[in-house]
Amino acid sequence: MLRRQIKKQDQITRKVMCLPSLKRFSFRYKIGHKIQNINEKLLKINTEADSLGLQDEHPAGPVLDHLYWRETVPNQEEFKIVGRDNDKLHIIELLTQSRKEEKLSIVPIVGMGEIGKTTLAKSVYNDKKIEQHFDVKAWLCVSVKVDINTLLAKIYESLDKKKPTSDLRTNLIGSLNEQLTSKRYLLVLDDVWIEKRPYWEEFRSCMLNVSSQNGSGILVTTRKLEIGTHDMHMDSCLLKGLSDDHCCDIFRERVFVAGTSSSLELEEIGHEIVKKCGGLPLLLNVIGGMLAHYSDIEKWLAIKNSKVLDLEEERDRVQKSLELSFDNLPNSIVKQCFVYCSIFKKDTVMEREELVRIWMALRLVQADEERNKEMEDVGNDIFQILVSNSLFQDVERDEYGHITRCSMHDLVHDLSLLLSKHESLCLEDATNDDIACMPQVKHLAFYQKQNIKLVAEVSMFIERNTEARTLHTLFIEGEVDMKFPFQRLKCIRILQLKCYLIRELDDSIGRLVHLRYLDLAYTKIRVLPESIGKLYHLQTLKLSDDIEQFPEAIRNLISLRYFQCDKNIPANIVGQLTSLQTLPCFILLRRKRHGIEELRHLNNLSGRLCISKLENVRSKEDAFKADLSRKKNLYEIELEWSRDRGGANKNEKDVLEGLQPPRDVKELEITRFYGDNFPEWVMKMAIDIEGKWTPLDKLVSITLYDCRSCLSLPTLEHLPHLQNLLLIQMDSLTCLRSSDVIGSTKPLSLSLRSLGLYFLERLEKWIDGEPNSSKTISPVLEKLDIYVCPKIICLDEYHPHPLVSLRISQCTGLVSIKSIQGLTSLECLEIFMCPSLSDITNLPNQCHSLKTLSINNYDKLTSLPHGMFNCFAFLNELTLGPFSKELDSFPSLQGIEKLSNHLQSLELRGWDHWELMPEELQHLTSLALLCINRFGIKELPMWLTNISSIRKLRFNNCKGLNKETVRRGAPREATDVRLNYGRVLIN
Repeated sequence: MLRRQIKKQDQITRKVMCLPSLKRFSFRYKIGHKIQNINEKLLKINTEADSLGLQDEHPAGPVLDHLYWRETVPNQEEFKIVGRDNDKLHIIELLTQSRKEEKLSIVPIVGMGEIGKTTLAKSVYNDKKIEQHFDVKAWLCVSVKVDINTLLAKIYESLDKKKPTSDLRTNLIGSLNEQLTSKRYLLVLDDVWIEKRPYWEEFRSCMLNVSSQNGSGILVTTRKLEIGTHDMHMDSCLLKGLSDDHCCDIFRERVFVAGTSSSLELEEIGHEIVKKCGGLPLLLNVIGGMLAHYSDIEKWLAIKNSKVLDLEEERDRVQKSLELSFDNLPNSIVKQCFVYCSIFKKDTVMEREELVRIWMALRLVQADEERNKEMEDVGNDIFQILVSNSLFQDVERDEYGHITRCSMHDLVHDLSLLLSKHESLCLEDATNDDIACMPQVKHLAFYQKQNIKLVAEVSMFIERNTEARTLHTLFIEGEVDMKFPFQRLKCIRILQLKCYLIRELDDSIGRLVHLRYLDLAYTKIRVLPESIGKLYHLQTLKLSDDIEQFPEAIRNLISLRYFQCDKNIPANIVGQLTSLQTLPCFILLRRKRHGIEELRHLNNLSGRLCISKLENVRSKEDAFKADLSRKKNLYEIELEWSRDRGGANKNEKDVLEGLQPPRDVKELEITRFYGDNFPEWVMKMAIDIEGKWTPLDKLVSITLYDCRSCLSLPTLEHLPHLQNLLLIQMDSLTCLRSSDVIGSTKPLSLSLRSLGLYFLERLEKWIDGEPNSSKTISPVLEKLDIYVCPKIICLDEYHPHPLVSLRISQCTGLVSIKSIQGLTSLECLEIFMCPSLSDITNLPNQCHSLKTLSINNYDKLTSLPHGMFNCFAFLNELTLGPFSKELDSFPSLQGIEKLSNHLQSLELRGWDHWELMPEELQHLTSLALLCINRFGIKELPMWLTNISSIRKLRFNNCKGLNKETVRRGAPREATDVRLNYGRVLIN
């Protein structure tokens, strides 16, 4: 059918008249009888099923009517802890205070499986005190017994996000040094199994050789009570089961929807169930997630009276409860989707969209026409059911609250392995013997390190073994140095090759007629064969960024829904791919079949779309042909004209008028529109639907970039979800208030949280007649960036406002910052290269939240604001200078000793005639990084050697210093000392 459809698209009509042969008649006669016999058998089976009361199974969709999804819960809620407050405070105290003078402390969290060790560790890891105390954090799931070199390599990989170049211990420690020198770090080693004392003494010794700052910590989760050294025993936090009250809180939140009342009878039964859970959080979540779908008392009583909860061994009780949760999944489709996940390695973080596409490729997920749901919608519903039943955990969400990633608990993964043992096989670092005696399965995954001989065995297995013909899934993560024998994979639906040595795709790929998911992203393939156009069922295609060109045959992939590659498919091909849902960029050309009309039939597009080179659209009528407003699943849209097209075209406003976005768009960017006024829909931020203006009220982010002639901004007041506004190179803009709103003193937006003003040459005021204050922008504004706005003269932040970050740079006309007294929530204040600014007055009385302060390049400033260090006593990073060149030395830093407990990084910038470093620096006992720029010093002060906390020391453009002088005067504890960007060896 698909082949006929393609021929119709290409207008290939070949009519060959010939007499049918007797052989063909005979074949059709036999096949007709076989089909008739099959239909009769199916009818008989259906009749018997009806007599037994069996019913047809429906997709997962209808189940969701009775479920309450909590899509807007923030990330922290995913691992909210109950009943562990004291444990958490104790661990944070150990990591931040009790051992801060020691170089390294290792704190174990010890307890039985499923007691909540990892959840507690996550809560500690994400705590604000931990964020402020440590410079670097990394999380590593260990799970298996590993030697120390492997553990060091894994730690490096978790820090740098790439594998180390050498596995020798000295080199590994050197690599860790590069990452952690002069930094206070926290590592979490989750699920550790080695308890022997010599192992931990050796590991600790290795980490002590890393030149980190004092007070670094390692948090370990383990089931081993007698783990490690004496100090580790002393500091260990032993977790016990939760109290009944805390268990009831977890169970109640899991089962009952917030704000609703439950029957007294269900409450009483629930209390009995909680008692049987033995204080295990995982068990409470699993049972609670299962019962959340039921309100009938019989079901609750069945769970309460189940022998599963009476098992003595906690692990058995949890395992049987997981099986019970699996048995209670709504239907076999959901169960099959769960079981398939055994194909992934333990601790794999699964991407929701990828998982749904894989389920689709296996045809586990089908569109639900009755409920008007696409395959992706049904797949997402199934995913959510598995999350709701606690079979998927550790979920991560995007900025809109949608779940993007998750993982499976070890015991849940064990359950999926048990249930899939006859269908799936996941081999990690397999031996040749493993491959030789593989059972016949439908889904096969190889995860292996570089081993050419082994990969040859894999290839030989595929080429010679009949079991390969029945494979539906094949994942290979390793190195393949050969042409891959595709022709044997007759039934393959999913093929993923993460093999960097593959440079060529064999023509036999076109024979895989059932293939629906093809991932070649991690290969070196540059050219695709024409035969790829025969993959009529292909839904997902992921290609490497090395791809050089696309064959014309790609136009035949009319089932293609998802395409991933940095290279763009030409417009004349894209227009034929009517099922396509992802198209990051569409580049227009002035040639036949490369115009904007090629977008007309791509109404399934979703996510992000950038339409580039809009100067090649001739008229508003042509722009309307894109039918952009009907592409309801597009959430991010960028409309872009080219930089090198010259001046404005007469039709730009008309073209933009014809590109009205869908009403649910969340992010909108308009780039290099050179008209003096935006069209009406942009100014109103609303689209015309059948003569009625409908607001784009789902907008979260708006970017206007290089719209240099526009005189006015759009109206923003009626956009309740707008959070981010970015204005760049709006050269003609003088005021932020829209010209449509005259005389109003209301804020520009009631919801805006971030405003970026960059290169606005004529901008003077936020609102005419009002001071330039954050309160006139938005009552909830958190971040304000003002870069290269030379006409802005004055800022006044006297009124209380929750601004968190204020950064001002290269505003040459800025004469005064009258006050920042109202900004008591500031965490970051940076003022850079504002040469006309002579003073900063009215600082807040107390601003304990400020962590980063930078005041740079003030030609007129002769002193620092009075009492500055009283106001900002909790600073972590401080950058000052240079100030007026008329000064003989750096301005007084009187009072800076009040920062001694917190200040870790200090940079001072001066002039060549300043020959002394400020003596007040000697009181900064927590300083880890000191950078002196362009001072005329010839000797280092004696007191500098006494600041033992310094690990990094920098003297840049200090012409009076030499290496020997720096070597003599630097603290012995410093591990990274540089003069004019060159390394100085101290020890």
